[in-house]
Amino acid sequence: MLPEHDLAWLKSMKARLHSAAPLQRASGPVITSLQILQVGLSLMDQNKPSDQGHLTLSDAISYRDGLMIALLVFAPLRRRNLASLEIGRHVIGEGNNRYIVVPASETKTRTPIEFAIPELLLPDLDIYLRVVRPRLLKDTQCQALWISPRGTALRYGAFGDIISRHTLARLGTRLSPHDTRDAAATTWALFDPTKIGTATDLLSHTDGRTMQRHYNRAKGFEASRAYADLIRSKRVNLRRT
Repeated sequence: MLPEHDLAWLKSMKARLHSAAPLQRASGPVITSLQILQVGLSLMDQNKPSDQGHLTLSDAISYRDGLMIALLVFAPLRRRNLASLEIGRHVIGEGNNRYIVVPASETKTRTPIEFAIPELLLPDLDIYLRVVRPRLLKDTQCQALWISPRGTALRYGAFGDIISRHTLARLGTRLSPHDTRDAAATTWALFDPTKIGTATDLLSHTDGRTMQRHYNRAKGFEASRAYADLIRSKRVNLRRT
């Protein structure tokens, strides 16, 4: 607002206040990544294409939503990065080696984001790319991963409603995309607290205090693989229906 003035003092004041502020306690029920994963898996399983490949528009949208929620469990992206994912640019690889890679220039912390897509979701991703996404897509030049019912890239504002609507219906709690990041750290804290520091890499934080302030309730590919292993070891009773 005042480009001709030196406002360095304001940044200094903000830094001092941030250091002095007491840690905030999270409120509401504790939700783990396992619960969120079940929401995503159930949505996909209940809306899969038929053996003949027939898929209604409503089923395609629900399947897309399920994949989005399940993928957020293993790749807890910020909403802006989730919305901007493109095939071939951010979603890369083939076969059993597929990844989500977001360059530092596109992230909030200016730290590159790198997630390995877990083997559990690869068949679901294949169905989405082969059948579901083409069912939705109208603009063949569009490379966006997430497609709207209008056939173009899903708008940024839709992601919060999608996550909150399905989690409210199935968990009784309205979650935001950001809450999947909270759940990831909570899952580490509950099931493997000795490795809670790994969550900093998973969530692409550069400030350990930020991790403590927002995510501690109870690097890249290595962190995402370790997290997928943790989820796999704890989902013995999680069944796909």
